[in-house]
Amino acid sequence: MKRFALTLWLIGISLPAMAQAIAPFGVDPVTVSETGPAPSAIPQLAPFAPEMPVQTEINTTLPAPILTAQAPVQSSATGPDETALRYFAQQGDTVRLQREIERLRALYPNWQPPADPLTTDFVPDQSIVRIWDLVTAGDYAGARAAIAEKKAADPTFVPTADLTETIERGEAGTRLRIASDADQYDEVLSIAANAPQLLTCASVDNLWRLAEAFIKTGTKQRGADAYSYILTNCTDAAERFATMQKASDLLDREELTPLLALEQNEEFAPLRLDLARRAVAAALEEGGATPATDDIDLLGKSAMADKNAEDLRLLGYLELDRNRPSEARRFFEAAISADPSAESAQGLGVALVQLNDPAEAEAALAEYRDENEDIAKVYRDAAAATLAREPRLAVSETILGRIVETAIGTRDAGLAQELGWYAYAFNQPQTALEWFQTALGWQADLEPAAYGLMVSANALGDAARVEEIRRSWGGRSVRIAQFGNLTSVTAPSSAVPLPKPRPAHLTQVQTVRVVQQEAPRQVQQAEAPSGGGGSGGGGSCQTFRPPNSLSPGGALTHAWCLMDLNRPAQAVDHFGRALDSANQATRSDAAYGRALAYVRLGLPDEAAVAAAAAPLSDKRIVELQTAILTLKATSAYGVGEYQLALAMLDARAQYAPERNDLLTLRAWSYYHLRRFREAERIFEAVAATGYGDAVSGLDAARASLRSAQAQ
Repeated sequence: MKRFALTLWLIGISLPAMAQAIAPFGVDPVTVSETGPAPSAIPQLAPFAPEMPVQTEINTTLPAPILTAQAPVQSSATGPDETALRYFAQQGDTVRLQREIERLRALYPNWQPPADPLTTDFVPDQSIVRIWDLVTAGDYAGARAAIAEKKAADPTFVPTADLTETIERGEAGTRLRIASDADQYDEVLSIAANAPQLLTCASVDNLWRLAEAFIKTGTKQRGADAYSYILTNCTDAAERFATMQKASDLLDREELTPLLALEQNEEFAPLRLDLARRAVAAALEEGGATPATDDIDLLGKSAMADKNAEDLRLLGYLELDRNRPSEARRFFEAAISADPSAESAQGLGVALVQLNDPAEAEAALAEYRDENEDIAKVYRDAAAATLAREPRLAVSETILGRIVETAIGTRDAGLAQELGWYAYAFNQPQTALEWFQTALGWQADLEPAAYGLMVSANALGDAARVEEIRRSWGGRSVRIAQFGNLTSVTAPSSAVPLPKPRPAHLTQVQTVRVVQQEAPRQVQQAEAPSGGGGSGGGGSCQTFRPPNSLSPGGALTHAWCLMDLNRPAQAVDHFGRALDSANQATRSDAAYGRALAYVRLGLPDEAAVAAAAAPLSDKRIVELQTAILTLKATSAYGVGEYQLALAMLDARAQYAPERNDLLTLRAWSYYHLRRFREAERIFEAVAATGYGDAVSGLDAARASLRSAQAQ
């Protein structure tokens, strides 16, 4: 009777208790007396003696075969059949000899190998050799067929107990591995309960599979007990280390602590380091827990000592995540020294930008700026910040040359307009104008470049171009419409005083407004809230942080912080990074925030696309649709598309009532379409509320009506 309770030898509890423990897994162990003999394959008191010889490799199939001689030595009550052992010795097969010694020791704890296994003359029976070859190959059906053939040829032949037991153990082991590979964990437990001879240090793979089965069926402590049993009784160093690796993949960190305590001679030091590495890496994921100080210290000491660039970069990004750019710089500089690569330079560049040292960041990144898009983006950000420093500092020809080369090579409109402001700051308005023109050629809707073009044209005394820009952009930018406080489209008698230039990333980008001679003086900002996902606070995003250096959750917080600082152009990319999150709520906040940022930038089409990136609540949909349609209406009016402006206002009316400024815009649209009566009716209604901008419109509409009637 081979069914018996697993935990008797696994964790030392009584058989009745084990029967109760296994019952939930569907195993039906036969009750065995606690005082009865243990199965022959498992010693009763110490299944695996600590002094057992160390294996040179893991035997996951079966113990080494036993060969029966022509005059076989049968097992006796006092010892095993040593035929195979003597055969391997005669053949000089030391590996299989050692395996056979280990197998026999596991089966017979009091047995000692012969001092000289070569003293007995030995001639093997080739038919028995064939049977064992089949067993060794895992062909147990073939082995049983060969045994039947041997019996038919020699009716006196009786297989040794070791041969029979090895075949049975091999068959059970095959079933266990098949069940384990198919994730049939209850079946694994059942097979192990009925074939305990499988669970030896000589076949540690079976013990690993048993531990996994316990864990996958919800009894993690029993799985931990199985790993603990291996570490307490098995001596092979590679197998002990592999045991801890498998445990670390299936158990939580705190559940590994008792197993790590079974360490011998610091054998798990590499694993402890890997666990620390995992903890630090996990902290950089969205919602990741802060790693223990011991883990950070362990990884830091190891990385610095071994000059492990990958670990140094990992620690650098952890320090960036902890808002400690100085410490991050130290790790990234060490990484650069160990591995002067694009990956190391990128981290250092990010840290230097956060430390408000963009010039050093540009220098660190310059060599690798063409390696990939991620580092190219960081380089362009560092270059732009270098040009935009206040007070402005002269940049060397070498640095300026590579910044110009990068701007042209990547057609980066933002960097081009920063070059425009840089030239303007050093009294080179013609060069500035050319850069602003270039920027607009690459991105036609870049308002800061249009404003820079206007400022440069004004400095050059080109009043006609100033007014041309005003006509083109006045409906999309308040500062362009109100530049120089002009109230007429006629050219001024003198140039407008030169305004103090400001870098675009520090210049507030206004929302779409309309200023024309006969139009309302101001269309208010589209009604959308200033936040939605929570703000990170103004102070936490004052320094530049590349979106890809943040987790999606961290990027979302940073983006809302940028919105609080009215820096929607930078917030767009951070909201984009947040869209990489697997969390639906984070994605929804990111889509809403990105759409809102585009609204603030006066880009309604981009806002509409952004809003479709993730599901939004009905309230947010209404808010964004209202804001987007407001932008489209004012933009259409600004370029003279009055019919389209009316259509957008009609669409907007489905989401929100029209304010006085938009009613006035509607009236002016009717006016330009020569629908004077409708214009007069709206102007009159709005003027009656005291809204001053409607009064001049009412006068214009009535004058046009009188003129039309007179004709």
